[in-house]
Amino acid sequence: MSTPGPPAPPAPSAPAPYVRAVIGIVAFSCTVACTRYAKDADKAPSMGPRVELLRMSAERVAAFDAVSALGADAGVDACVGAERFIGSLGDLDERLRPSDWAERLIKTYLAFGLLLDFSKALVGGLDEPLRTAVLDVLEADRFDAVTAAELVDDIAADPQLAARLGLWGRRVVGEEIGTLQRMLSAYPELLGGGAGAAQLHEVLSQGATSRMRGLGLRA
Repeated sequence: MSTPGPPAPPAPSAPAPYVRAVIGIVAFSCTVACTRYAKDADKAPSMGPRVELLRMSAERVAAFDAVSALGADAGVDACVGAERFIGSLGDLDERLRPSDWAERLIKTYLAFGLLLDFSKALVGGLDEPLRTAVLDVLEADRFDAVTAAELVDDIAADPQLAARLGLWGRRVVGEEIGTLQRMLSAYPELLGGGAGAAQLHEVLSQGATSRMRGLGLRA
């Protein structure tokens, strides 16, 4: 009689829908930022910001690859997860057309900054070590610093510019927060990490205030 071998190890459990959704939205946000930074680079008034934005666009491609690798280790196909969110940001570009370079920078700074805040809050519900690894990828985005370097001095020196950009910024914030709230309604699995819709709205509101004040604009 043959001796039975050791029992087979249990099959790994499938990632929770929340994990798949969060990896997907983070990967998607990397692709959106990559495209936006390249589009902004094409409108830059000089070579300095143009080249810097193109560098950041390339960095977001690398960020997507990093998120994909982290997702694969957790059993998640980041490409499949990201594809679900294509089109979920709506027609923000159609509704908000900047009139100059300053408005273009503010629009990207706030819209994509709030998407970054939103993504970080969702990632907070992941288990370690995945949580810290994904947060590191998100926090490597440098657009905030570039925007501040471009605009802070001009805003401080020109009250009329500050008033105009403040009005524009508040409009961008209202549109973006509404868009992200609709995303939560469309993809309720994003709430599976413990953060509720009210908590995420507070994260976005605080992020908007902090980002506006960081440029010297009235929130």
